[in-house]
Amino acid sequence: MIKPSHHKMTSTSPMYIYATEMASSYYKVLDMQNKRVLSIIGSGDQIIDAYFFGAKEVVGFDINKYASFMLELKVAAIFNLTYLEFIKFFGSNMSNGALDFKLFNKLKKDLSKEPKKFFIKIYQEFDYSGKKLIKSDYFRQRSMIKSLAGRINTYLKDEQSYLKCREIMKNKKLQSLELDINDISVAKSLKGKFDIINLSNVLNYLTGDISDDDILKVLIKAINDVSRRTKSGGAFFYYSYSPSLYKIWNREIPPASRLKIINKIKSLNYFKVVFKKFKGVSEDTLDRINLFINSENKSGKLIPRIK
Repeated sequence: MIKPSHHKMTSTSPMYIYATEMASSYYKVLDMQNKRVLSIIGSGDQIIDAYFFGAKEVVGFDINKYASFMLELKVAAIFNLTYLEFIKFFGSNMSNGALDFKLFNKLKKDLSKEPKKFFIKIYQEFDYSGKKLIKSDYFRQRSMIKSLAGRINTYLKDEQSYLKCREIMKNKKLQSLELDINDISVAKSLKGKFDIINLSNVLNYLTGDISDDDILKVLIKAINDVSRRTKSGGAFFYYSYSPSLYKIWNREIPPASRLKIINKIKSLNYFKVVFKKFKGVSEDTLDRINLFINSENKSGKLIPRIK
């Protein structure tokens, strides 16, 4: 069996402008206070929102090295741009951002050497037109998701939340690892175990290039590997969009999001599995997280607490 992967997820894949999942909703159903969290970086929003909801430490990882660049860009923007400037720069939704170069010049001083060099280079490629850049192949185009950024991310709900986020992030150190989920249990760069692990929707991509016969085997191995990084009584989860959205997008529901397969995994592993539903990225749908709780806790106490 080949190493599980997906051709759309590489070390130099296009970047996400915003999270394409309801981070504002799933962090609300977890007790994030003072927790040690491991999370996919993605657009950077999953990391920022985790801190916003009270995490003590968040370690970000992603197979795409550009994801850490986007995280740095977001955090630099929070410190250097007003709320309205931030919304103008990244957009109020998935498709109306401007990446205005004048605003970039206000925040670039807080970028480390490699991401600063990278962003300046790609601005140059598009004659410093942020509007052309944001529509380029450097970014994933997700116009089919209509939700406002402030609905997806609590830190962007309003100016008050934005300023609160700025205060929170002042005391936080960004930790980013270029790491394939297949190596999560053995990577020496990743230290210790975590109370909460956010896999975003990575398991939905993991089975993209393998045979149907190996799907269950791949998912079980991935979940077991992640569990080795989960503290006793801790939890890890991944995201599933509403089945109705896949019909609209004319796509099959990925294996990792099919309830039949999840129930098979549940029957073969020592996890309590909880499905938490909430209003999805399309307001008339329900998305969910598939939450696996590591119940190896002699006290019987489950951490995080499920509301």
